[in-house]
Amino acid sequence: MSNKLERISSIYNKSSQLSKLSQRAQQLEHLNSILKQVMPPQFADHCHLANVNEHTLVIHTDNASYASLLRFQAPILCSTLSKHLPQIVNKLDVRVRPKNTSSLNSKPPSLSLSDDAATSLQQTADSLEEGPLKEALKRLSQRHQ
Repeated sequence: MSNKLERISSIYNKSSQLSKLSQRAQQLEHLNSILKQVMPPQFADHCHLANVNEHTLVIHTDNASYASLLRFQAPILCSTLSKHLPQIVNKLDVRVRPKNTSSLNSKPPSLSLSDDAATSLQQTADSLEEGPLKEALKRLSQRHQ
């Protein structure tokens, strides 16, 4: 087995499936840019073209209110994008897909305990023999406000 690095374009040329997938992704990206030019400017950051199936445009939006408003734009969007496709699209499928707001680098929110809960945990820890449970309860009891 060779560990030789290859250019991505040569890999695409060897695999017809990857080549088709790449072309499809480029087509969807091109249609998405056309879509963003046609739709009202306030929608552009909240909507994107996800797919084109037979006679249907599939658009994802991050908010249900944008989805409702976007449905009113269906005739304009379908007719405009039909000009750039081999088939006519006449149906709009809008799906709400909220943006993932969690960050991989963010710390989980720190938990704190009331004074009563911290005292109760400390008393429980004091009644136990030395061991991992006692140490864990002591650490937990130190999280009081």
